[in-house]
Amino acid sequence: MKVNAELRTEVGTASANRYRKAHKLPAVVYNKGGDATPVLLNEKDFIEVLKQLGKNGIFDIVVGDEAPRQVIVKDFQSAALKFQILDVELQAIEKGQKLTVTVPIVLTGAESVKLGMVSQTLNELEIETTPNNIPTEFEVDVSTLAIGDSLTVADLNVSKDITVFDEQDETVVIVAPPATLEDVDTAEATEPDLIGEKTE
Repeated sequence: MKVNAELRTEVGTASANRYRKAHKLPAVVYNKGGDATPVLLNEKDFIEVLKQLGKNGIFDIVVGDEAPRQVIVKDFQSAALKFQILDVELQAIEKGQKLTVTVPIVLTGAESVKLGMVSQTLNELEIETTPNNIPTEFEVDVSTLAIGDSLTVADLNVSKDITVFDEQDETVVIVAPPATLEDVDTAEATEPDLIGEKTE
């Protein structure tokens, strides 16, 4: 996927607001060695990148007449009250370079667990791998789990080409027993009396 960009000649809050009104996103491309290039992205094009490639999207960026550069979405900021992207950080990728990213863990089959409460305790995995090997997500099927069962990082299906930084024995999901009527009765019995309420 390729996205055209233009060099950003103005910086600061006022200019950033003007750009956003014109549906252009202030962005920075971090290059090898630590230097950075301020650019402007078309808002619609970047949203399409997120839709198609996810938060770890890798794509080609073309700035003016320069040759295309492969970049990964490092981070982006959005408004709190509505989905409006405010600014974007991109990392330029060198050939053969390995990247450290976080990838979401998605549970499937939870509706098949009729007894017990499925509780996810780890939502994403921190990994290192090459750009073309970054998965969109790690899918975990919990449909066969029963009360007391759990899955850890070691149970996830991870390619040999991926280094996982999370501890292998860290719990990802657990099926806990549901609250019983006895638990509810006990909780009600231990509730404090209201101030001014008469007791016998």
